[in-house]
Amino acid sequence: DPNVFGSVYNTLITKLTANGAKGLVVNVPYITSIPYFTTVQYNVVPLDAATSTQLNGATGYGAYNAGIVQAFAYLVSNNLMTQANADAEIAKRTINFHAGSDNAVVIMDKDLTDLTAINSALISMRQATSEDFIVLPASSFIGTKVGGNPSYVNGVTVPLEDKWVLSKKEASQVKTATDAYNVTIQSLSVSKGLAFVDSKAILNQVANGGYTANGFTMTSAYVKGNSFSLDGIHASPRGYALDRKSVV
Repeated sequence: DPNVFGSVYNTLITKLTANGAKGLVVNVPYITSIPYFTTVQYNVVPLDAATSTQLNGATGYGAYNAGIVQAFAYLVSNNLMTQANADAEIAKRTINFHAGSDNAVVIMDKDLTDLTAINSALISMRQATSEDFIVLPASSFIGTKVGGNPSYVNGVTVPLEDKWVLSKKEASQVKTATDAYNVTIQSLSVSKGLAFVDSKAILNQVANGGYTANGFTMTSAYVKGNSFSLDGIHASPRGYALDRKSVV
């Protein structure tokens, strides 16, 4: 809660600056700018024609696709949802594969309408889009088999759990909270006479075009961008040097 954050942060800064102590505060960057959330693309599933046809058929997602149409028809007929909203969610939830290397992974999404009371097989899943963020550790998880069974493939026939994905809606909520936190941080830096580092602006520059200094161009690209360590979250030595340079 931004109000709780504001209260706690104000208390901390007040205590730290007691008796005239000075210091420096740093705001919060957007986490969706870091490699942990931007390296693994949403459409990384390679399929041949035979496999994609099977996945789209009656023994694959064909039954699920037909089931959601029936379920939303029930909701509309009972005046529990408008047809426009039903059509929009059907389009979002319809799962379809094709022959090629760029199929979208299947994910769970808790913000979808819960249809399991109508049909227990209609769990809240959909294919990811370019507006979702797949976390870095998923790179070694997508495509693995559950219990070695080739029929149960993570991200394909088994949807990725919430922990593997920051959905578009979740990312928006994080951004809104981050903006609110940063208003508090900057306001207190002014009222308490503290130095202020706009870490968000620095990282935005690194993530959008890069930052060049001393013959090096620093970007947010994983490994090759010079800015982040292998966990995709913490800065590399050169990344921390950029932070310190910004402070000076």
